[in-house]
Amino acid sequence: MLRSKVLASFRALHRARKDVFKGDTAALEAARQRINQEFQKNKTETDQRKIEELVKVAEDTAVYMRHVVVQAEMNQAGRYELRIRKDSGVLVDNATLKPPRPRRTREKKTRDTKTQDTR
Repeated sequence: MLRSKVLASFRALHRARKDVFKGDTAALEAARQRINQEFQKNKTETDQRKIEELVKVAEDTAVYMRHVVVQAEMNQAGRYELRIRKDSGVLVDNATLKPPRPRRTREKKTRDTKTQDTR
């Protein structure tokens, strides 16, 4: 049972890697090596609680990659364009972003302006 969870988390990480870094061969290879390295490093772990923790970390990492990592590529105009996936947590598209307008604040008028200290 635990072995199948480990293998499922391994496959989930590699699927997330392929989706997140699509078209970027250097990032795909670096992520592949890192995933394999981490699983090899913990290959001899026998403590069931520790293995369950590692599986949880792998699952969380796959979700994190899909929701947070966004690719940016420089276009011909010298500006970066984001490649945003549907499952990413980013809520903007490749449109030009405008800074928010500053809020107008009203100054509070005091009712009694005669009570100022005039020493």
